[in-house]
Amino acid sequence: MTDKIASELGDRPARQAPGSPLSSAAHPLPGSVRPGAIPVSGAASYPLSFDVSAPTAGTAEYLQDPSIRLLVDFFRNKGLAALKEEDRQEHWYQDWIDYQSRHGIYARLLSPKQYSSLGYRFDLTKLTRFLEVFAYFSPAHAYSLHVSFLGLCPILMSSNEALKEEAVAKLEAGGLFAFAVSERAHGSDLFANEFTVTRAGPAGWRAEGAKYYIGNANAACMISILAKQGDSESAGTTKRSPFVFFVLRPRETPAFQNVRKIRTLGIRPAFVGEFEVNDHTFRQSDILSQGRAAWDAVAGTVNLGKFFLGFGAVGICEHAFAEAFAHMRRRLLYGKPVTEMSHLRAATAIAFARLTAMKLYAYRALDYVQASSADERRYLLFNAVQKAKVSTEGVKVMGLLSECIGARGFEAVTYFESALRDAQLIPGLEGSTHINFGLTAQFIDTYFAISDRDGPPPAEVLHQEDADENPYSMAARDRNARTVRFTPCLRAYEPLQTLANVRAFMTQVEAFQLFVAGGVSTLNPDGDAGLLIAIGKCFSIIAYAQLIAENCLAVKVAPATVSVMFHALLEDLGTEALKLSAMFPVGSAERARLWDLVRVPETAAADLDFVSEFIAARYGDVGSARKGLS
Repeated sequence: MTDKIASELGDRPARQAPGSPLSSAAHPLPGSVRPGAIPVSGAASYPLSFDVSAPTAGTAEYLQDPSIRLLVDFFRNKGLAALKEEDRQEHWYQDWIDYQSRHGIYARLLSPKQYSSLGYRFDLTKLTRFLEVFAYFSPAHAYSLHVSFLGLCPILMSSNEALKEEAVAKLEAGGLFAFAVSERAHGSDLFANEFTVTRAGPAGWRAEGAKYYIGNANAACMISILAKQGDSESAGTTKRSPFVFFVLRPRETPAFQNVRKIRTLGIRPAFVGEFEVNDHTFRQSDILSQGRAAWDAVAGTVNLGKFFLGFGAVGICEHAFAEAFAHMRRRLLYGKPVTEMSHLRAATAIAFARLTAMKLYAYRALDYVQASSADERRYLLFNAVQKAKVSTEGVKVMGLLSECIGARGFEAVTYFESALRDAQLIPGLEGSTHINFGLTAQFIDTYFAISDRDGPPPAEVLHQEDADENPYSMAARDRNARTVRFTPCLRAYEPLQTLANVRAFMTQVEAFQLFVAGGVSTLNPDGDAGLLIAIGKCFSIIAYAQLIAENCLAVKVAPATVSVMFHALLEDLGTEALKLSAMFPVGSAERARLWDLVRVPETAAADLDFVSEFIAARYGDVGSARKGLS
């Protein structure tokens, strides 16, 4: 077993020899590596540790990126104690903002090459890896980059060339951005918003209103604000007032007032705030988009921007796992190391498998974004699943790790304590999971439809760096779920079906396909939101598992690790199926069909042992029990 683990840990070639049970040749991934590109090896596709004394295999690949090296240097020099003090004091991190400005970090990550004066370009792989590492060290600091992307995106999606040039110039000068859509009384119900713009002469506008829960409100150089047009010109043309997206420059207008920080459970040093705009006049040249184009800009920005939060969830859990495991290896209870206690050993193995699955899914979903086009829109489903599922999996991982780390995880000096708070914010406040579970359900009919679509999923091999910019990913395009075409849903699992847990999961997928065979509208004729979300929760697990399976083949994940990942997926789908069945009448056909989704995992003890030994080898000798006892 030691030799098998060693082969898994090495930075080996990405593809497996033909004829292997998990050979990628059975499910080839098209695409070739561009000259000079840095492909991601299998080792970097597992959870990482950036502990300076014992980084995991694959960490060095991330550190080839100069921006990530700058990031890591900053946080290593700052230290965890200083970060925790900032957290306790809810102190804004101006030192980081100055540092990133001085080194042009956000500009390197977000500037599109068409508008960059410094030769930068927008690279999705570099951005997502950076966000993963950023959250590993501080989700609160990472929030400023997430929000800057959200604020910049509607500008880049617009047809206003002058504003695009201005925004990128300010980005490359170190500026931050903000995205002002939500309001205190209305939350995600944007149609109920009250922020209003009215005409003020032939070439001017007047803005009035307030926005709530807006990141970077204290420091943004430009804010993209969504408003309603409230003058007589728009009355009578539609049942709803048309939307208007415009840009406000806080430092240049006295109308930007009453900025206040909202105190939150997590990401406390970040600035999440509210503000008012009172009698602000602006020119037509500050308009980004109007009507349907403004609404599409909101949807496009959220679809891509919130997708990135999944990588943050991965980074949070990576650091929490590394800290928890190091603590466990130092602990001796009842005469034996904690890592040798069977229940904690199993919980750690399952937590690692769930975290690995999160990362495999997130980067495979990124492949679909990179390959998106007018004819290739499967990313719409997988983005929704990422927003709904990856961050909620992170909460599960933190729950499992809490059982393992014990009281230490609740001590204020640890990263783990803040991770418990920060991980919860992503699905609840930022990911809007209920909306995205409902959105995934809209794809069910086409996902299971008979399809003549041939060939494997598109993508660059192993999420290569330096892929060309894809203009489609930054545009507001067709989001109609009914016109998205998928390949046969079981194809991804076929090369893995020698594993009992994968076969059992395939049986669950077939049972769910029978359950929805008449269409979602037949199951939910009244359009009940709760029922739709429950159906979406079941379906999201199936879509989630598909991309995990695809990436297991590409990364060449060991069969034992695959088995443990599908152990968790089997449990999750069975649990959600039982919850869904309770929403139908006793004795109904729907209940009977859903009972067919309940399957007991067939995970061998040897599989859990393999994952446990893989973890011990991967995380090296840091805090080992032997050293802790010497």
